[in-house]
Amino acid sequence: MATFALAHMSCAGAWAWGRVPDLLREAGHEVVAPDFTLEAGATPSDHARELLDAVGAGHSPRSVVVAGHSYGGLVAPVAVGLLGDAAGAVVVVDGFVVDDGDSAEAIHPDRIEGRRAEAAERGDGLWTAGEPGPMAPSWWERMTPMPLSAFEAPVAVPAAWHELPKWFVHCLKSDFASQAERARERGWTVVEVDAVHVLPLVDPARCAEVLLEASRSVRPSP
Repeated sequence: MATFALAHMSCAGAWAWGRVPDLLREAGHEVVAPDFTLEAGATPSDHARELLDAVGAGHSPRSVVVAGHSYGGLVAPVAVGLLGDAAGAVVVVDGFVVDDGDSAEAIHPDRIEGRRAEAAERGDGLWTAGEPGPMAPSWWERMTPMPLSAFEAPVAVPAAWHELPKWFVHCLKSDFASQAERARERGWTVVEVDAVHVLPLVDPARCAEVLLEASRSVRPSP
């Protein structure tokens, strides 16, 4: 049995994982999926600590699968560092693929600069969810602004990150193709899915399937 630690997308909460947590539990695993605190000055490191608090202590080596959707890809490496030898595998679902010291701003400067200009015009320093795109109105109405600091802060990637099996789920109908390519360049397993960016909401069964497959790739502890 594995424990899945799920880091949600930006401007959202655990609800953005849809039925994925339920499907993982039905398969016999434990799941934690906290709502991150989206207060001023929040960073991926803050959210990784919240994820660690949800996971708790006492897990056996390599028993925790860390999964980050979209923005959650920034949280995942920090969480791996905090988990220590409990971390067993990583899955980034159509999210950011970072090296040590990277930030979302460093990877997608044009995208962040556009949001910064919007925030300056509003005078609130917040990253908003933009346009609804593929999201249903019932989902879109739940989106919440979050501070730009979460996308500006550099991410610390621990040495242990490089030793773990890592998977990237590339949603072919999204604009994260560059991140899928970064994952390939770094030797990750890349799974392509014919879906929009919010895969956990539109096809939770396929998302859960990849997470379960990744859990089976965990190397046993020595």
